[in-house]
Amino acid sequence: MRYCVLLLLASCLFFTPSTMAQDSDEGMHAPDGNTRERFINIIIPAVPNAPFTSTVRAEWTRTLEDGTTLTLQNHRAVIRDSRGRIYQERRSLVPKDGQKESEVQRIEISDPSTHVKYFCFVESHTCYLNDYTAPTSADMPPAEFVEAGGASTTRQDLGKNVVSGLDAVGTLETTTINAGAMGNDRPISITKEFWYSPKLSLNLSVKRVDPLHGTQTFNVTDIGLADPDPKYFSIPSGYTVIDRRTKTKPAAMQR
Repeated sequence: MRYCVLLLLASCLFFTPSTMAQDSDEGMHAPDGNTRERFINIIIPAVPNAPFTSTVRAEWTRTLEDGTTLTLQNHRAVIRDSRGRIYQERRSLVPKDGQKESEVQRIEISDPSTHVKYFCFVESHTCYLNDYTAPTSADMPPAEFVEAGGASTTRQDLGKNVVSGLDAVGTLETTTINAGAMGNDRPISITKEFWYSPKLSLNLSVKRVDPLHGTQTFNVTDIGLADPDPKYFSIPSGYTVIDRRTKTKPAAMQR
């Protein structure tokens, strides 16, 4: 009898660790990555003698495979002075329900005359100083052209209109990505509608309809044409500046 009890106890001790290990492993896995998409806004060229202040409003709508619609938005200040210097905010995207305010995450100050650009992060109160080559214009491809990788683009003149109080020229650009060019089993059509201001050398309105990334719209509003206050082009008080230019030795200093 005593032998049977000891044998039963030994059997329990032998199987218990294995059972516990199996239970603790349930639901476990290695760390996983994620998917991240960038929302590229309009480009502001460093054009002199064409100052303005404005608010750029952006909206991004995507429809998921199950029919769910996601709509995000933000607004940000964009300013350029007569010297071609550019001040712009970078704000978080928030749901279009009015429940959350878009917050400033970064401020960018570009100076084409000194070829420098500051990226100032609000959370860390740190500005990174970088080399800067100012885009002053963009060479437009012909009305119809074929891109590398099996895509073709056509361009249609939409005439003239008044956008945000300024004369604008409209263009509809359609890009067709051929089947098989990027793993797609059918052609993909992407359209972009631009309304361009010759006075400011700037797109005042852009609408992108892209099955890969949804519908994106950008509108330049609240436009003022006076030279802005010089304060916008100064480093915010209390920020640390870290020099990352290639021609100088990196350094840190307080502003």
